[in-house]
Amino acid sequence: MNRIPILFVVFAVAMGTAACGGESEPDVPTTVATDHTGGPQIVIEDPWSRSTPNVERGTGIVYMTLSNQGDTPDRLVAAKTPMAAAVELHIDEVDANGVMHMRMVDGGVIDILPGETVRLAPAGLHIMLIELVEPLKEGTSYPLTLKFEGVGEVTLDVPVAYEQPEPGSVDAVVVPES
Repeated sequence: MNRIPILFVVFAVAMGTAACGGESEPDVPTTVATDHTGGPQIVIEDPWSRSTPNVERGTGIVYMTLSNQGDTPDRLVAAKTPMAAAVELHIDEVDANGVMHMRMVDGGVIDILPGETVRLAPAGLHIMLIELVEPLKEGTSYPLTLKFEGVGEVTLDVPVAYEQPEPGSVDAVVVPES
């Protein structure tokens, strides 16, 4: 069964400067894709992490867009980084009283169906970094490995920025591709 994906990474010019200590531009798309014949094909766009305060063993958050351009479902089952002691897949939800709560996603996985896009964004789905080894500083970046059930592991470089979401916006959606 020849389903081993060939991985490739396409970084925008902003990513090159971020890796060299320059300023990053989170609005410049960065794409990481798995390319193979048949099965799921995952495209990861615009990964970024919010900068954190200088707090010992704090938490961090990672956002991105995941698209499955293949012909079979896949799912994000785990993530890891040397920047945190633990990494979990989380979602923010508003309860009946209007209070926002954060919890692990059901089943601990994020499904990505063929032709669909899943946004990990403020006030919705996200990747939670627990017990950071150091604060996330704006203008830097760090490696993050995503583990998918079908395509396997994909490592990308996550730029750190600070971008305040619009108050009350909920950007976590699953959108069918057209």
